Amino acid sequence: MRGRVVAGLLTALMMGASCSSGGGDKRAASTTTTASAESSTTTTTAGSSTSTTPATTATTVELAGTPAAGVLVTGPGGAALAREPGGATYGRLRAGVVVSYDAVDGSWARVLTPCENRTWLRLSDGRAEPKVEVVLDPGHGGNEPGATGPGGLTEKELNLAVVERTVAALKAAGVDAASTRTSDYRVTLGSRVAIAAALRPRVFVSVHHNAEPDGPRDGPGSETYYQIRSPDSKRLAGLIYEEVVEGLAVFPAQWVADTDAGAKYRTNDAGGDYYGILRRSAEVGVVASLAELAFVTNPSEEALLRRDDVRQAEADALARALVRFLRTEDPGTGFTVPYPRVTPAGPGGGTTGCVDPA
Repeated sequence: MRGRVVAGLLTALMMGASCSSGGGDKRAASTTTTASAESSTTTTTAGSSTSTTPATTATTVELAGTPAAGVLVTGPGGAALAREPGGATYGRLRAGVVVSYDAVDGSWARVLTPCENRTWLRLSDGRAEPKVEVVLDPGHGGNEPGATGPGGLTEKELNLAVVERTVAALKAAGVDAASTRTSDYRVTLGSRVAIAAALRPRVFVSVHHNAEPDGPRDGPGSETYYQIRSPDSKRLAGLIYEEVVEGLAVFPAQWVADTDAGAKYRTNDAGGDYYGILRRSAEVGVVASLAELAFVTNPSEEALLRRDDVRQAEADALARALVRFLRTEDPGTGFTVPYPRVTPAGPGGGTTGCVDPA
């Protein structure tokens, strides 16, 4: 039954994917109420940004011991892609790519690639990711680098480094965790949320580093965002804010911040969640938070964020917050009422120009 439910959620996610509306952080979000749906046959393919894949009509089938909805990570040799189960291969995904799947036919799985192509992949070319308590999402990747520090440190590489350390810290604490991205490649918001929906975690956190502060602050200017209609998401955001600020405050820096730094919400025109990663997660029943840990565009903070000990401090803080969320009833702190924002965030997180990692 759970496989059928998750398959339905993944289908809904794929049908509702938008090429531009619904970004993952302050520089990639939507003020619109409804995302425009793309055609089910217009896609991008591995190594090509303009190609067409015929829509498939295969039924969802369960193999022995293999659920009909889940997550695969491509193996050391990558994974061959076909337009139908057992068909001729037309491309490959490189090794270590995370994909969700919603159907199994024989030895093939129908997957949603990082650029939201619906295609088929041999099950033997990947390993199944088990159900986890926590899914972490390293924001940006590939040709969407996110914010860049004055010294050239990119948000995409920093986010990934912190998430890798956080997964390790959680596992050391006895908490199973997985990441939506394993290396430097682009992943759409739809694919990120589909991975989380398939793994059905208790919590989903999108990890970012910030830009465009309002001015200086006496301490770290960390920000966390929560799903406006979810008390659990609000508690999660408060715990992450509390732990990250405490973890970073031990390092000397000329800190900057927005004047409403803290754990907060942001609404779109319809009164729902502004940030696509939170809105789409809420639509499939996944508790989520978006965390802006520090300002990579601030020279003083960028210098800190290049250091392994500071990255480890961020990861340990995230892990502590997540363990507290899972194992305690602690309410979190730092809640604030955000000031109105009228400037839209930048584009990103959609399928336009997206090329799957070949």
